[in-house]
Amino acid sequence: MSLTRKLLIAAMAAAFAVSASAAATKKPNVDTKHAAATPASAAVDRVATAHALTRYGDASGDPLALITAAKMLKEAGLRDATVKRTGGKPAADKGKPDIYAPDAILARAKALAEGRPDVIALADDVAKAGARGRDRGPGRIHTVVGGGEVDSFDVTFNGEEPARVLVSGDGDSDLDLYVYDENGNLVCKDDDNSDDMVCGWTPRWTGTFTIRVRNRGIANEYVMITN
Repeated sequence: MSLTRKLLIAAMAAAFAVSASAAATKKPNVDTKHAAATPASAAVDRVATAHALTRYGDASGDPLALITAAKMLKEAGLRDATVKRTGGKPAADKGKPDIYAPDAILARAKALAEGRPDVIALADDVAKAGARGRDRGPGRIHTVVGGGEVDSFDVTFNGEEPARVLVSGDGDSDLDLYVYDENGNLVCKDDDNSDDMVCGWTPRWTGTFTIRVRNRGIANEYVMITN
């Protein structure tokens, strides 16, 4: 075989290898294998339960449900998240309290428990309890997305560990949640007709994911929790 032909074959093989490698890196960063829960992912799941209890307590006027929700949120060890905003900007503050903040939840519980000193005392006990700290607990942001706008954030999740994103709005509009990997693949979505969404998946490798919160109506004040 001539040297020229050998060089040509080698060049073609190298080009094929590069092409195959590029195609491989564009696969969705999602592992189909089940990954055991981590303390942080389990904490996000408990926060989702606490938010559901909060909505139930507010809707039904149940102070005990609200007190339980506030206790769970304190025990989750939430911290202010340091996420990178890559799209959208916070809309004007709506002048409403953070409805998922433990202190605000307890205040509503005490108002509902007027005339019931035992329930009020229970709320006071939870208020006095300190939040449980975590070195790597769930991160939390509180912001407002304008009507018809889309907020985007970049968050890094560890490979082969469960990833969780929870978004809970103020009930004023429908929000949709989409998560994309670094190659632009949609890896998870929750686009039902509510503003309470959760996405869960397991990344194959550690990478940066783009989280998009799309508002289908008027301005919505929401919290986003990530592990």
